Amino acid sequence: CSRLAHTQSLQKTLNTTEVQLYLLVLHPAMKYKTTRGGITGVSFQEALLSGYALDGGLFVPETVPHFTLEEIRSWAAMSYPQLVEMFLRQFVSHEELTSQEIAGMMDGLYARFDHPDIIPVKKVGPVHVAEMWHGPTGAFKDLALTIVGRLVDHFLKKRKQTATALVATSGDTGSAAIHSVLGSKNVNIFVLYPRGRISRVQELQMTTVDAPNVTVYSIDGTSDDGDIPVKKLFADAEFVKKHNLVCLNSVNVGRVLIQAAHFAYSYLRVCPSVDREVLFCIPTGGMGNITGGYIAYMMGLPVRFLAGVNENDVVHRAFATGVLALSEMIQTHATAMDIQMPYNSERVFYFMSGGNSEVVKTVMEQFEKTSRCTLPADILGNNKCISTMRVTSDDTLSTMEYAWKQHGYLLCPHTAIGMRVALNYLGIQLSGKSESETAPKDDKDRIHDVVVVATATAAKFPETVERVGSIPLPSVPAIAELYSKPEKKLFMEKGEDWEAILRQAIAAGSQ
Repeated sequence: CSRLAHTQSLQKTLNTTEVQLYLLVLHPAMKYKTTRGGITGVSFQEALLSGYALDGGLFVPETVPHFTLEEIRSWAAMSYPQLVEMFLRQFVSHEELTSQEIAGMMDGLYARFDHPDIIPVKKVGPVHVAEMWHGPTGAFKDLALTIVGRLVDHFLKKRKQTATALVATSGDTGSAAIHSVLGSKNVNIFVLYPRGRISRVQELQMTTVDAPNVTVYSIDGTSDDGDIPVKKLFADAEFVKKHNLVCLNSVNVGRVLIQAAHFAYSYLRVCPSVDREVLFCIPTGGMGNITGGYIAYMMGLPVRFLAGVNENDVVHRAFATGVLALSEMIQTHATAMDIQMPYNSERVFYFMSGGNSEVVKTVMEQFEKTSRCTLPADILGNNKCISTMRVTSDDTLSTMEYAWKQHGYLLCPHTAIGMRVALNYLGIQLSGKSESETAPKDDKDRIHDVVVVATATAAKFPETVERVGSIPLPSVPAIAELYSKPEKKLFMEKGEDWEAILRQAIAAGSQ
């Protein structure tokens, strides 16, 4: 019988949510593999409690379930927590995680979020805005990391183990990762952030945390520089095993899987009838959020994506020219997107290639050796849903000003990039020269339901808000309190062996 037939036969005794959860228990065990094909048949918890795989790739589900439009329509009555629970069951077998265990994790999970809808979707002028920043650190990273932290803690307790989480952040992931394991007796976390390249609030959200399981490093370099020693440690199989290294940024497969639920929930707020496509305009740095969206697309959600990037435009150049190539890092107002190595691009390339690990392995190893590679038709030739656009820093500021003056809506600089590409797509031109390779040629090709993904609250970026000049600074008590708290941080300077520093600190913390 089909899932739909099961659903119809159970409708008399179970409500919609119970039906969905019952059916998901019937799914066979989900296994995971790496994008480069060197590791297969891995359980969810093994993939979750890891980082970069030993073959250099990233973990992905071996299969992605697909749903009909009628099945997706039945999700419209679900709350966000119910939808997350349903998505989680898609990718974790009942043998690994029972329904009772999931329910226990979900209990009170979003108590620290400041909006009852978790992700409110608001109409702002010609677009919808999905506010994904109502969690404890004011960024969309809270949505997935809140549950990922509980999953990690749960599996470690069952194994009677401890682990070391290692995170290099470009701004928002660090604080969200810290809060996801704050006070855990099973996880020690080490975070590296780029000194002088993030907002003061982003920094304080990490450095004012006083907890025995948290260590924060201020590094003299970019976020990509911080990724280098982290990836080297994950490539050391003996060290990984000895200290149970895990990763809590979007390298972690659990995070990108949960992020798929953001898009389903936001889509259903805009189009509960599930009878047309919706375009999501996503501020894009490391491509973790758009990877979650792509998984939702593979599951059957009628969506397309427009990735907005800043001057660090490696993603835009890759999709526009077919060449993935590093260039010099540029510091912008959208600090969390100041990334030259969008590591989740590897997952997107894998999915676009139809799961061709050999192609992905060849491309990514070439890129790692030379910082440049050409994307073959096996990848980009199969792209049916992602387009890209580049937005300058000046246009970021002017879009923040436009949103406030025209609609009384306060954008963070990252969300402003999403808004700018949405307006450009809809043919609404502001002053400036945002570059588009993807605007539809005529109105019949245009999607009219456009959702801007709001990735962070503007309160985290007072320096940028002040630069606009005509926008009032938002007042958030929890953020204001950060300035009076003592800081606790260590330093890594250029010329020092950052890998050795981390090895020594992790070894000491594991004792």
